[in-house]
Amino acid sequence: MNEFLQQLINGLAVGGIYALVALGYTMVYGVLKLINFAHGDIFTIGAYLGMTLLVSGGLSGSMTPVLAVGLVVIIVFGLVALLGVALERVAYRPLRKANRLAAVVSALGASIVFQNAVMLIYGARVYVYPENLIPTLTFNIFGLNVPLMRVIVIVSSLVLMLALYAFINRTRMGTAIRAVAIDQGAVSVTEGHGGKAVDRASVARQLSEGFLGEASGKVVIVATPDEADVRIGADEATRVADEVQAALDRGCTFSFEQTEWPLGAADLGAWVRTRVEERGEGFALVPYLDETEAASGLLGLIRDAGYTSAATVSFDVDGGEVWVSAREGSRYPHTADAAAQAQSALFGEGAAGSDAPSIAIQWGEAPSRTTFDEELEMGLIAPISAFTTEYNDSPSTANRRHNIHTAADLLNNSIARADGGEWSFNDTVGEANEEAGFQAAHAIINGEYDDAIGGGICQVATTVFNAVYEAGYPVTERRNHSLYISSYPTGRDAAIAYPDLDLTWVNDGTSDVLMRSRYTDSSLTVTLYGIDPGYVVSTQTGDWETGEPFKKRTKVDESEPEGTRYVKTAGADGRSVTVRRTVRDRAGNVLHEEDFTSNYAPIDEVTVVGPNTPTREREDTDKEATDKEEASVLSTGD
Repeated sequence: MNEFLQQLINGLAVGGIYALVALGYTMVYGVLKLINFAHGDIFTIGAYLGMTLLVSGGLSGSMTPVLAVGLVVIIVFGLVALLGVALERVAYRPLRKANRLAAVVSALGASIVFQNAVMLIYGARVYVYPENLIPTLTFNIFGLNVPLMRVIVIVSSLVLMLALYAFINRTRMGTAIRAVAIDQGAVSVTEGHGGKAVDRASVARQLSEGFLGEASGKVVIVATPDEADVRIGADEATRVADEVQAALDRGCTFSFEQTEWPLGAADLGAWVRTRVEERGEGFALVPYLDETEAASGLLGLIRDAGYTSAATVSFDVDGGEVWVSAREGSRYPHTADAAAQAQSALFGEGAAGSDAPSIAIQWGEAPSRTTFDEELEMGLIAPISAFTTEYNDSPSTANRRHNIHTAADLLNNSIARADGGEWSFNDTVGEANEEAGFQAAHAIINGEYDDAIGGGICQVATTVFNAVYEAGYPVTERRNHSLYISSYPTGRDAAIAYPDLDLTWVNDGTSDVLMRSRYTDSSLTVTLYGIDPGYVVSTQTGDWETGEPFKKRTKVDESEPEGTRYVKTAGADGRSVTVRRTVRDRAGNVLHEEDFTSNYAPIDEVTVVGPNTPTREREDTDKEATDKEEASVLSTGD
């Protein structure tokens, strides 16, 4: 019996470590749906790093064991975390939207790289941590010898697991992780929580009396929240979960022309929603299919299969409203009707059954004229391409952010006409001056960064260029910035300087293209809408070519005190790169191929000094322009 209990304790210690590893696997798979084969290798690297710091770094001999272990744990935690971030960015993030097999292969490749790297550095042999770091104390519990190390391992594992549980379930970030970790193919019940409710009728009455009544002066609205109990009980939630799971398990088969798509739980689950409805004196949870999402998803399947809309549309803006007109005889896959049928078949009255419903998507006749939102919901038009760029959200960049938003508003709802219509950034946005509402902000002026009216609008042009680039439309005029900006895709930036530098592109499709902009305090998105021409775009980015070396300049600023000296702009050598875009149709035939060559001038190292300060000119051979310095300065400008 004693031997059994002894081995049980040993097993608990080893199992605790395995449990921590398993938790890591679970979290990665739960969020990304990716089996991270390199996860165990990261643990291994952490162990070797700890040993290296203790032995080669001499920490085990220069301080007490407790202090040495504590310091190593902190350092290893940081280093392994950085390694995990690097692994995600290099091996997993680029494949975020790829199929799962590609991500699995990448994970296996990362695991092989880590394993062989460890063997190359340390050799294929066993290493042991210094014995003086391992506690020698042993407890005798009911005749069992329990080493202190076993106790530490078991307790540490329990503490870490409890801490992780609290983090996932009790923190805001943990809630976000659980939100994105929902398995669309499996239905689960989430425990309900009470909340706060406001008497809407009372607030509406106060608003009406305050702003429409006879009262004058400051209007004060008082909204007192009341406790709101959970409306849906566990029994009702479980009943609906079973109903939804049964519907998802049945699946649904859609067909169009000669092609069929049998969709299972994972596909349909992305379109399922629930809502709370009043039923008598209580409430009921009602499942339903988001018909807008379903119609859009079905349209994507049809286009991926090579079918194109037999419709021709044009856009016009009237009174701030975007209208869509379809040529007589235009027709399109009526996915909205198919989505409505799927809703009825899966969740309508009498939907329960064992057989998967089969729904044929029919051709629908396009209305002659209707609103943009209605056409988008019908599936006649759809997003063709979209691109997002990011910028800093801080008080120091407020003017630049204002300029970006101003330019984005000016190009919003602009139209590139069909059959060769040319879209021009300068014609659409106009001159970026104070009369148009633009402000002074960071921009590239004479080879260095300085403030200028309209600084930041080149980011808008770059966002537009990349949206057009991804859509496959011919670009007739585009100039790169004089200086390289690392925050944009390599060789795919666009500079604007009214009226000399412009960005123009041609709509070679048979239908109009509508451009829409959307922004937040830290990002800008440009989306092209219309009839997707079905262009397939591929990119080849060439190698960097070295250009002119940078120079060093000194500027005297009379406003600075004597003796002042600081580097205003870090230097970087000039260079060039060529990006080749190939545009094909869905059959693989090359439609056109373009080379976008970007020649970036060197960035002079500019040192600002105060009056009467010795310039202390240095030789060019002393200069260094590291990639880190380069990125820190170049990513901040326009």
